[in-house]
Amino acid sequence: MSRKLSNAFRWILWPLSFLYGLVTYVRNYLYNKGLLNIYQSDIYTINIGNLTIGGTGKTPHIEYLQQLLAKQKKITVLSRGYGRKTKGYREVNHASLPEEVGDEPLQFYKKFGHQSPVFVCEKRVEGIQRIEKEQTHAQVVLLDDAYQHRAIKPHLNLLLTDIGRLFYRDHVLPTGLLREFRDGAKRADAVIVTKCSMALSDAEKKEIQENIRRFTLPATPIFFSGFTYATPIAYFPYLPVLSEKQSVYLVSGIAQPALFEEAAAAYYTLVGYSRLDDHHLFKEEEVRKFTEISRRYPILTTEKDWVKLLPLLQKMGLQQKNFYYWPIRVTFDSPYFDQFILSEVMKPSRV
Repeated sequence: MSRKLSNAFRWILWPLSFLYGLVTYVRNYLYNKGLLNIYQSDIYTINIGNLTIGGTGKTPHIEYLQQLLAKQKKITVLSRGYGRKTKGYREVNHASLPEEVGDEPLQFYKKFGHQSPVFVCEKRVEGIQRIEKEQTHAQVVLLDDAYQHRAIKPHLNLLLTDIGRLFYRDHVLPTGLLREFRDGAKRADAVIVTKCSMALSDAEKKEIQENIRRFTLPATPIFFSGFTYATPIAYFPYLPVLSEKQSVYLVSGIAQPALFEEAAAAYYTLVGYSRLDDHHLFKEEEVRKFTEISRRYPILTTEKDWVKLLPLLQKMGLQQKNFYYWPIRVTFDSPYFDQFILSEVMKPSRV
C-alpha cells in the first residue's frame, strides 16, 4: 500500500476511532465519578498493563516482579487467560493445557508455580474474591493486563509502553493500536518504557519522559527497561548446547516477532522462520512440519511457544526432536525501579 493511499485510508478510519475513544472515555468517566462499582481487595494488588493492544512485554515484567517480591511476600498471579477455550475461575496446575488456561499463565506456572500460585478468570473481581477466600496466605496479587479492567482497583498501577510504539505517538483503534485515549495514562502510578537498548542516551530518555508527562500526573515516575537473552534451553535434557552462529530455524507465535528474530540473527545463522499469530495454539500437522525441519536444523522458539509445543511433542511421542527455547530477562537501567516497588509494597501499613 502506497503512503498516499495509507494516509487516505487512515482518514477514513478517524470517525471510527473517535467513536471508539468516546465510548471508552464515557466508560472511564462513569468509573471515575463512582457511578460504576469499583472493587479494591484487602490483598495488595499490582496491575501490569498498557494502553495498546499487542505486546509491550507484560509477561517478562510480571516474572521480574515475582522474582523481586517473592523473597519478602507470598505472591499470587491472576490473569484473564487470553486465548483459552474455557471460561471462569481456574487454578493453573501441572496438568493444565494451553487451551485450558492460556499460554502466558501456563508459562508463569512452569517458571514459579511451585512458589506462587497462578489463577485465571476473565472477571477479575470474581477472581480476586475467590483468591481472598481460598488463598488466605496471599500477600500480593499480580494482575496481568487489567489496566482497562476498571471494575477492580489495584493498589499500584504500572503502565508499560513499547519504545518502538510509544503511546503518545499512537492513536485509538482502528486508526492506531490504543485501547483508549492517551490521557488514560493519568491512572498510572508509574510508567515503564520497555524494550529499550541499554545504549539509550540521557537526552533520548529526557525527551521521552517529557512527552509521557504530557499525559500522566506530574509526579509519576518513569522507568526504562530492556531485554537480555539467556542461553537457549533444550526442550529435552540430552540435547547439546547451541553454538554461536549455528544454523537454526525460528518459530514464534508472539505479538511482535521482529525483536526475537533480530536477536537470533545476531547470535545464530537463520535458515528460515515461521511467524504465527500471538497466542497461537499449535496443531499436530504444524508440529510434524517443524520436526521434519529439525532433522536438519535446530528449532529455536520463544518461551511462550515452548509451553504450547512441549505437550504436543510429548503427546506425539517426539521427545527425541531438536527443539530449543530462548528465555528473556528484564533489565532496568538503574536500581530505582526495584527501590520504588519495594518501598510501595513494604510500607509500614502493609508489612
